[in-house]
Amino acid sequence: MDREITKLYKLKASVVRKECWSRDCLQGLLTQLEPDCPRATELVDPLKVPSRQMHGCLDCDPCPPGAGFADYLRGMNQQVGDTACREKGYSCKDQKEKTVHE
Repeated sequence: MDREITKLYKLKASVVRKECWSRDCLQGLLTQLEPDCPRATELVDPLKVPSRQMHGCLDCDPCPPGAGFADYLRGMNQQVGDTACREKGYSCKDQKEKTVHE
């Protein structure tokens, strides 16, 4: 789970505007990190804001909080997919090639 803590530090470094901390996607990522990495709680808790203070997109391009959350979810989906492949006896590469050819 050190990967999640590393991602949190990278996210903290990537946030360029104070308003980003109350962005709904950044807060969503923080909320998702709690069950995925309980050790990150002491880092996450001070960054959380009440839901009534959250807001949507600020139209930044790129959006570091949005990109961070998307990357995190992609990584989680990849882990789940890799586990499912192994449980079926495929290497992940074999399963991806099979899916492409079906």
